[in-house]
Amino acid sequence: MTEKITRWIFGTAAVRVSGDTARFVNVAVKSGITPLELHREDEGVRLVIRASQFKKLHKLKIRTHTRVRLLKKHGGPFVLRRILRRPGLALGAGLGVALFIYLSGFYWGVSISGEAPYAKSEILEAAQRCGAYIGAPRGEFDTALASYRVMRELPRLSWASLNTDGCFITLSVRSALEKEQGAEHSGAYDIVASRAGLVREITAESGTVLVEVGSAVGAGQVLVSGVTEIGDPWGEEPLRHLLSHARAEVIAETRHTFTASCPLRMESAREIVRGERRALYVLGVRVPLGLSGAPDADRIAYTRELLTLLGTELPVWTETLRAADLEPVTVEFSEAEAKSRALEKVRQLEAFYLGETGELLSEAVSYSVRDGVVYASASCVCLENIAREVSLTDGQ
Repeated sequence: MTEKITRWIFGTAAVRVSGDTARFVNVAVKSGITPLELHREDEGVRLVIRASQFKKLHKLKIRTHTRVRLLKKHGGPFVLRRILRRPGLALGAGLGVALFIYLSGFYWGVSISGEAPYAKSEILEAAQRCGAYIGAPRGEFDTALASYRVMRELPRLSWASLNTDGCFITLSVRSALEKEQGAEHSGAYDIVASRAGLVREITAESGTVLVEVGSAVGAGQVLVSGVTEIGDPWGEEPLRHLLSHARAEVIAETRHTFTASCPLRMESAREIVRGERRALYVLGVRVPLGLSGAPDADRIAYTRELLTLLGTELPVWTETLRAADLEPVTVEFSEAEAKSRALEKVRQLEAFYLGETGELLSEAVSYSVRDGVVYASASCVCLENIAREVSLTDGQ
């Protein structure tokens, strides 16, 4: 493909050579003419060369006493030459491109999607008053502001959104929703999937269930809707839509991967006790129990122990000052020990994620060793509640 593009940019010429073709080809190559293609025919040979080398063939045919006939010219240089011979064509093409660029700066179509308690002409007139019309400049159009103004113009809409695609505007509308009795204090919510999974059980207290047991769902998919449709879709009366707080528990089979690691060699610290100092406190008066003080150390710890008599605490206690240094040590684990420690961390991650309600159905554990670190990875199949409440009324 690259070679074809290069040939078109620089141009090629196809010629037929008859006569002493062997000498012609040898002299052409020595003169710096490299054939792109060479085909032997009954009358001679057929060559394809670059357009810039075509003029050199005149001297070669005189030198070698051969006949050269031009068969075809192809490529950008010849196209450009033809265009320059017709300036009107080039001017027309330039004006066409300029006109296309200019017209692409405006919107040339407005469409409506969704259901609304208004006629289509009323919605289009409201959209035109808000700046969404055929011929509206693209650079000056604010979709968020126009959507807000459309909702102000048409109060029986619960939602309106202006979306643009190239030079076209789509106005998505939704009819007004009524709140269910008692929904004012808790708001309106959908139940969506917190993660992808296979639904095993649905227990819905309120709302409209949109999925079935055994169906696969994706993260963010609406499982139980907080919008309840009331009425006959084929009747004369318009449908009513009630907002409610959907409540449900959706148990699904999900897949997770938990990974933990343990190094085969790690630096740690060991505590070395340097000395202790004890004292007795009687009614707040300190009485030393030794003559030597505690040595200087990296770590000093105090402990206090109250004395009791027949279960009653006395105003007497002992205090112990313990001084210790930290000595760096290198801890090495065998590969089996590192795998065991990494697997233990994986188990902790599983327990933390599943909590009290989740259940681990199966797992496949694999190990790998990279750069002196053992990694344990568990691919688990779990059973968990993926229901998550999402507000419907925020921002409406």
